[in-house]
Amino acid sequence: MTKNKWLLALLMLALVIPMRVVGTDKFVTYDEPWWVISGANYYYALAHREPANITYEYHPAITTLWMVTGGMLTYFPEYRGQGQGYFDGRKSNFENYVREQGHETLPIMRNARLFQSAFLVLLALAAFLLIQSLFDEKFAFLSIVTAMCAPFYLGNSRLLNHEAMLSMLGLITFLGMQNYLNKERKLIYLLVSGVAFGLAQLTKSPSIVLIPLMGLMLVVELFKQRNATWGSRIWDAVKIFAIWFAAAFFIYVLLWPAMWVAPGKVLYDVYGNAFSYAFQGGRLEVTQELQPSKFNLANGFTGVLKYLQTWATSSTPLSWLGLIFAAFIFFVKDKTANLIRSTFVYLLILASLFILLFGLVQGRNSPHYIMSSFVTLDVIASIGWVSALLWAQKRWDMLNRAYVLPLAFIVLVAFQLGSSLLYYPYYYTYKNPLTSAGGIHGYGEGLDQAAEYLAQKPHAKDMRVIAYAARGSFSYYFPGQSDLLKFGFSENNQPYIEQIQNADYLVLYPIRQTKPDEMRLLNFLAKVTPERVIYVDGFEYIRIYKISELPKDIYKILARE
Repeated sequence: MTKNKWLLALLMLALVIPMRVVGTDKFVTYDEPWWVISGANYYYALAHREPANITYEYHPAITTLWMVTGGMLTYFPEYRGQGQGYFDGRKSNFENYVREQGHETLPIMRNARLFQSAFLVLLALAAFLLIQSLFDEKFAFLSIVTAMCAPFYLGNSRLLNHEAMLSMLGLITFLGMQNYLNKERKLIYLLVSGVAFGLAQLTKSPSIVLIPLMGLMLVVELFKQRNATWGSRIWDAVKIFAIWFAAAFFIYVLLWPAMWVAPGKVLYDVYGNAFSYAFQGGRLEVTQELQPSKFNLANGFTGVLKYLQTWATSSTPLSWLGLIFAAFIFFVKDKTANLIRSTFVYLLILASLFILLFGLVQGRNSPHYIMSSFVTLDVIASIGWVSALLWAQKRWDMLNRAYVLPLAFIVLVAFQLGSSLLYYPYYYTYKNPLTSAGGIHGYGEGLDQAAEYLAQKPHAKDMRVIAYAARGSFSYYFPGQSDLLKFGFSENNQPYIEQIQNADYLVLYPIRQTKPDEMRLLNFLAKVTPERVIYVDGFEYIRIYKISELPKDIYKILARE
């Protein structure tokens, strides 16, 4: 690369890295404690050469488990040799065990997040190089900074989150193939694309939608080779796909030791669970088997529309306008714009595939499932902005000055960064100011503040708190005993109402508690003044009650009487 390209690459890293390091342990979401425990089990299995004991899931989240392994190695390496075995991710036994050994779970998660951040930075650099190879460094710089610093992606990529890695790996998979087919037939591009796809599959199985995209690109390539026979064109496409898939399969096997000893079981469990969950609404342990005759999709396009709304309300106006500008590329009569147009179309298809996949299938429909769509649409928007700025410079001489483009970039990047920083540290709760509603709320944010408030009380280590989403989101920040709030259950062979009666504080989470039993409790307590109420972004998130000050009738509510 030229000196200018290296400077822009360094500037990109200077903008991307700090926001993934500062305050990285500020709070914990619901899902992360599960992956910390799964990663600890993975680390233990590797150390004891028991790869078959590694949890099989449709995710399969192997890249995430490697990040937690890094967290274990840098904070609690002796964990592997203490003979404690494997822990259930649904219970608090792991966290209790870690504390008994004189450690805390939060540093494990923090280090795992930092390893993931380092990996994402490397992926960002790889994507920068691939985009600048396709176009130039201006497109590459704005594309990566805009996508990586967008509020929704930034907020999720700071977490122990599969989708953050999946989205960048999917982007690199496409960019590598696009470079190989439409820029220069260098084997390195094809191998990078294949390895990225293998890593994407190790992260989460829905990345399988990249296969039809690669197939479409190869089919289009067939019609572009006009000087060759159809036989040679087809053979060329087959070779390309074979090399690409071989690179993906190699990295898939290399980084997942379970594939070394039980490949059939691994593949069946991963893809069997994925199909069962998508088309039958549950994992194989629930549905027992795949029954294609009973496959069905979710409620029409309702899910798709919901995801489109999620994107619209959680993306910045900069992304909206950039997409509009990008559409005008099709009206430019310039053959040099053909590569930009094809990149636009393929990226749009990739974004649509993830929205359609999660919008149509059964199962949960969490907003972060379409993280890849957020990233690809932000890259399209950046292409639109750069193209619009270059077009304006050609049209108006007053804009054709050396400082205009850098100044425009500064304004765009500052707007994107500013949109994110306003929501620190819960970046993903951002709501587009042009929409009347939106934003993602109730993923665990705020519970850290409740824990820190109670942790400041005298003798906090001897206190007992019953909290909604206690495990991780609350307990990582509270030195005393944290028990999970449930209705109609017993835990540790003790009636749960009795546990509440023996606790010191009750922590409720109104932003998330919407089930009938939970609403009954919240409505009952509406007439009781909490000791403290915590707000986030103007929403009431948390109510903290002292147990001794609650009316006795509350136990009838909890007992469903």
